[in-house]
Amino acid sequence: MDRKAVRDRARGYYVQDFLVYLAVERTLSRRTIKEYESDLEIFFQYLEPYLLEDLTLDGMDARTIREFLAYLRTERGYTANALNRKIACLKSFFRFLEGEGYVSGNPMQRITSAKDGRLLPRVLSENEVSQLLQIASERIEDSSSREFALRDRAILEIFYATGVRLAELAKMNLADLDLEKLSVRVTGKGNKQRFVFLNRTAAQALRDYLAARPKGKCDAVFLNRFRNRLSRRAVELMFNRVLQEAGIEKSASPHTLRHSFATHMLEGGSDLVTIKELLGHSNLSTTQVYTNISRQRMRDVYDSSHPRDHQTG
Repeated sequence: MDRKAVRDRARGYYVQDFLVYLAVERTLSRRTIKEYESDLEIFFQYLEPYLLEDLTLDGMDARTIREFLAYLRTERGYTANALNRKIACLKSFFRFLEGEGYVSGNPMQRITSAKDGRLLPRVLSENEVSQLLQIASERIEDSSSREFALRDRAILEIFYATGVRLAELAKMNLADLDLEKLSVRVTGKGNKQRFVFLNRTAAQALRDYLAARPKGKCDAVFLNRFRNRLSRRAVELMFNRVLQEAGIEKSASPHTLRHSFATHMLEGGSDLVTIKELLGHSNLSTTQVYTNISRQRMRDVYDSSHPRDHQTG
């Protein structure tokens, strides 16, 4: 039995055991139990790529949970009430797993209920993004492996230049690149394809990496040290290292660069429809969350800059 089959069986066992617990010990209605089952199915669908890349339920942390909730809010348009139902389900699920000894810790202990004011995705400021990309560039000269340092810089530049999802970047093949037209064909959810654009800096970073990338049978743009397609988990770990080296203390992930791309584009004068198409959103209402981010950022600047409330005496 392969590793995926083993994990599928274990996951099914955990969920089934939990559903029996809900029915027998908590005596919940059949309808409520079906809702819990549906919520967990969405959760595991989101986690599937990571569970295949050595992330386990026992190794789950609050950050992964927050990324899942951010995905529900920004990619699927969940309201605060809908998010809170997912949070309640996961709190109950992980409390059960911990009580039964299936996991050694409970990542949901640090997760609180969603409020409208807290639904805005985290973004990095333009200065923070510049700092992140600067560190990625400096690592090229300091690294013992120039190829992988060039790769990492290209990945970060592409995230910020295009706003692509992590899964979309991991799927990129050489045939998807058109460096003459500064564009990339992206395969999104449901195998829907769209074109995104590269700025000159990102295109040059990509050219530099491709010049150092070894030729081989793998069609993937980004390769690991075994010359196979780079995994999503590997990209996340790389991002965390560069973030730490840049001295940025915010909680962030590759998806944060997607949010930052959309927010900075909007603040730079782009219209929502263009951002919607670039992000690959199905509905404009999903994209409109970024107007709230910009409004909140303007409020923060106003509060810190207007002299009236800072006068004393």
